[in-house]
Amino acid sequence: MMNRKPPKARVLKKRGVHTYAELWHGSRVLLERAQAEPKGSKWLWMGSLLLTAFSFEAYLNHIGPEVFECWDALEVLSPEGKLEVICESLGIIFFKDLRPRQTVHKLIKFRNNLAHGKTVPAKENTNRDVDQYLDEFLAIRPLAIWEDYCTEKNAIRARDDVEQILRLIHEKVKTEEEPLFGFGIYTASASLDQ
Repeated sequence: MMNRKPPKARVLKKRGVHTYAELWHGSRVLLERAQAEPKGSKWLWMGSLLLTAFSFEAYLNHIGPEVFECWDALEVLSPEGKLEVICESLGIIFFKDLRPRQTVHKLIKFRNNLAHGKTVPAKENTNRDVDQYLDEFLAIRPLAIWEDYCTEKNAIRARDDVEQILRLIHEKVKTEEEPLFGFGIYTASASLDQ
């Protein structure tokens, strides 16, 4: 009995990876896991917030070339700078001291504090009553600004406000039926080798 080798197939696979959509999905997954088990979830809130910030900038880098032919020159701007030039070009106005723009400012500041992390002092100076709760209070360590930001409320708000901004931009730019958080197009084909 002779072992016959199976025929070979030439396989071609292509995928347009929408990095911002992958990051957005990851942000949601971390948020949902933290909500399912809130105790000890500070790191999940942190991860969700960071992925939301990364998704925000990745979307601006995704849509930027659709708005500006010279996007390569503009890509060096900060995430907030990118948002400003894109919104100005599209006639979208966000007031810096109001949501959702205010939330984005806080989110990017949080992201920058971690991306460019350094040792910082964290201190608290208050007066407390000497009662049974003093020992509990002493056990709670002071937090850096970025640590204090890692909450469920902030993770939810960041996602809500970033989504609001991205939807407005997406509606103005996209003429095709590409969903905002679509993962990209994937194709695969196979043909028998002769």
